[in-house]
Amino acid sequence: MNILIGVTGSIAIYKTCELIRLFIKRGDNVKVVMTKAATKFITPLTFETLTRNRVLTEESENWSSDMNHIDFAKWADIYIIAPATANTLNKAYMGIADNLLLQTYLATKAPTLFAPSANTNMYKHPTTQKAIKNLNCIEANSGLLACGDEGIGKMAEPEEIFLRALREINKEEFWKNKKIVVTAGGSIEKIDDVRFISNFSSGKMGEAVAKAFYIKGAEVTLISSKIHNLTKEIKQIKVENAKNYLEEILNENPDYLIMAAAIVDYIPEYKIGKLKKENIGDEFILKLAKNIDILESIKDKKFKKIGFKAEFDEKNAVNFAKNALNKKGLDAICLNLLSKNNFGSDENEIIFITKDKKILLSQNTKENIALKLVDAIKSL
Repeated sequence: MNILIGVTGSIAIYKTCELIRLFIKRGDNVKVVMTKAATKFITPLTFETLTRNRVLTEESENWSSDMNHIDFAKWADIYIIAPATANTLNKAYMGIADNLLLQTYLATKAPTLFAPSANTNMYKHPTTQKAIKNLNCIEANSGLLACGDEGIGKMAEPEEIFLRALREINKEEFWKNKKIVVTAGGSIEKIDDVRFISNFSSGKMGEAVAKAFYIKGAEVTLISSKIHNLTKEIKQIKVENAKNYLEEILNENPDYLIMAAAIVDYIPEYKIGKLKKENIGDEFILKLAKNIDILESIKDKKFKKIGFKAEFDEKNAVNFAKNALNKKGLDAICLNLLSKNNFGSDENEIIFITKDKKILLSQNTKENIALKLVDAIKSL
């Protein structure tokens, strides 16, 4: 993919280096266009080193080659202006093109994403707000600004901009306005207020699935026992135990539920406070009761339900998965073999099973598996 990055004169420019790195790591081609003000913060050499491409500036523009704003504009699959100052936002909204970056904006047919960066007062000014509402912008974050003020105006984090850019390019009409709930992590069942029973689920697969649905254009909620560093455009709900998961799923009432969380099968009787070892003795015997089965308890709900099943037993794993599919009234189940990829791995291999077919999603990163999984779910 051809990624064109526009850089304006803002202290947030240092984040742009990390944004470029994310695209390069993904295998994309990246080029950069800079305003004269941007070159006061960082030299073009930095971006040329990161991208291995010459940077377009007032000084480097050349009409005897493709080093000009028209050819750059035609080359791009997406144009990301990050950071975008208040000055740039307001000029872009009004169609003013008095520098190379803005001339490129008017010349490109590629989708353009602005990542605002400004002092809070400048960001909140009615003129700037009008520009932000009419341009395709990713909302700035709040916090301590470089000028010392506290408030909104910090450029979104590189990972947020990266994911939003992927969404701009890959969104599909099918997923528009579709409400997706993804669960992740392992449930936490308290013994007392300092001890609990859980499992080794890292939440990585659930996080990858949430990102994949977001990239494809869906409205995504991630319900998890873990903390995930994701864009604020993905709603996150922090939970602990199985009852919490179930309550939040029912509250969200999605179009699709992807149940990637690992729910503890048996739970202890909870004791308020802290159990003292002096009162317990040399042996601590826990009495466990069967936990609720979330998917079985909601099998009559009308939304699509996709379960996950992790197995060590390769010989019988598919049969176990099919039994769970039928018993819980699922539309599909994702089987992964722990003998190949244990908890916490960055890669996975999944067998996507429905009532009438099996699809092997071969060994790959969890991010790539998740994107393939979204396509498989689309066919349900």
